[in-house]
Amino acid sequence: MDLGNAIKTLRTKQGMTQAQLAEKMDMSINAVSSLETGKTYPPKATVEKLCEAFGVSVALFQLSAIDEGDFPEEKKVLYRALLEPLRSELLDKKG
Repeated sequence: MDLGNAIKTLRTKQGMTQAQLAEKMDMSINAVSSLETGKTYPPKATVEKLCEAFGVSVALFQLSAIDEGDFPEEKKVLYRALLEPLRSELLDKKG
C-alpha cells in the first residue's frame, strides 16, 4: 500500500498545493511532504482528516492506496483488469 502516493494523487487531482492541504489539515508543509514521500505513516485520525479535506471516504482513500506490488504475481493480471479502472473512475469523479 502506498498511502503517500494516494495522498499526492488525491491532492493533485483536486488542484491543491501542499501548502493548501497543510492549511486544511492544520499541519506544516513539511508534515504533508513527509506523508507524501512515505517518511511518515499517517495515524487513523490523520487519515480521517485527510479524507475530510479531500471529500472522499476512507474506503476510497484506501482503494487509491492499493499498489500492484501488494499482490502476488499470479493475481496482478486480475488487479490490472479490475482495480485500476475502478480506481481511476472513482478518482476522476472527485477531480
